[in-house]
Amino acid sequence: MKKAFSIVMVLAITMALATAALAAVPAPGGPFNSAFRVQNLETTQAQCSYSFYRADGTTAFTSSTTPVNPGDSLYVFVPNLTTLASGSYSAVVSCDRKVAAVSNFSDADSGASYSGVDAPGTVFYAPGIYDNYYNFYSNIVVQNAGSSAVNITVDIFAPGSSTPVKTQTASNVAANASVSFEQEGLPELANNQFYSAKITGTGPIAPIVNIYGLAAAANQLYSYNPFVAGSTTAYAPVIMNGYYGYNTALVIQNIGASSAAVTVAYTNGTTANYNIAAGAAQSIYTPAAGIPAGNTLYGATITSTNAQPIVVLVNESNGYNRAASYTGFPSGSTEVRAPIVEKRYYGYNSSVTCQNVGGAATTMTISYAGVAGTTTSGPIAAGATHLFYQPTDPALAAIVNNWISSATITAAQPIVCVANQDINEGTGAITVMDQLYSYNGIAP
Repeated sequence: MKKAFSIVMVLAITMALATAALAAVPAPGGPFNSAFRVQNLETTQAQCSYSFYRADGTTAFTSSTTPVNPGDSLYVFVPNLTTLASGSYSAVVSCDRKVAAVSNFSDADSGASYSGVDAPGTVFYAPGIYDNYYNFYSNIVVQNAGSSAVNITVDIFAPGSSTPVKTQTASNVAANASVSFEQEGLPELANNQFYSAKITGTGPIAPIVNIYGLAAAANQLYSYNPFVAGSTTAYAPVIMNGYYGYNTALVIQNIGASSAAVTVAYTNGTTANYNIAAGAAQSIYTPAAGIPAGNTLYGATITSTNAQPIVVLVNESNGYNRAASYTGFPSGSTEVRAPIVEKRYYGYNSSVTCQNVGGAATTMTISYAGVAGTTTSGPIAAGATHLFYQPTDPALAAIVNNWISSATITAAQPIVCVANQDINEGTGAITVMDQLYSYNGIAP
């Protein structure tokens, strides 16, 4: 008997929200639509299906089984499922091979990405939580990934404190259903203050965090996967200071039992030290961290020097309201999968940036499902990064536009990779809207 693999996701289709105060999933605005890709990580064909669940846990739709070839991916644009009513749903993707999934959701002027959760747990950590943090707000959407009802608790921490300033709860959340915890308007959370959170379930759960802007930050939308565990080292492959107009912010949460002594080392040689209380977080605007401004990408290595576990979030943005998040990596692998890559796919282009987290220089090679040939970098020093930009990739020279696929990146040393997608050509590049999506590359 073949082993079954499942991935859980929270999806939104054609969902309109009445007011900003009723933030709900995923943010003010809408109507939102979702699409997701499921990449086969194994060397034999996978058989996959997916189901959608309503807020009460009942089944709204179940697909037929679809074959997915090795390295290739299944693409689902949710609004095309005409028998599925407009609304917000949880989803479970089930395959007989190991797979990875990435979901994009968007409305006319904002969008974000997150990864499907293949390893639900009972405790998760979220480094970036906001209630009017310079016009940014957040919510946490938690899916019950078990077979019976669960209780869910969210503890929110201020910087420098190991005592929650706010606790939110939801009781008897049905199997497969999801619930949203809104931070907007909580009186316990101060304006222009960042927070972190611990998310706990009495059974297996799968959360995501959405961050959205209002007022001057309207249309900016971020989404990221909270962490089920921490590490004493984390890697961030994409750090920017004016990189073609883009900047980053680095958020480090201490999920240990005592204060963490943390060092951040950037690939230009700049270092900085921080002391972070248990449960709390440190936010770092990287253009103010001492890395040179300009069109150079940097990476960062974040280390807890006194053995306290940490987790890391990176937010990307530019002056045209582009916004996206990815999470730091605790370790690397010699093979990484990217379920969504694009070349002028209805205006969208992608890039895959990889950091060499090994001890010696290495080359990196990218291949694409359905495309002959590969592209290989030159030697990349230990700790350094390399960007594969799909519009200029020689392996894709014969492809003009409207191409979307999956990619595999390999190296002799362990690497970590982040994929970004954006409308970055023509007038779309200078239109004020958030169509930037970012997700973590996946180790098979």
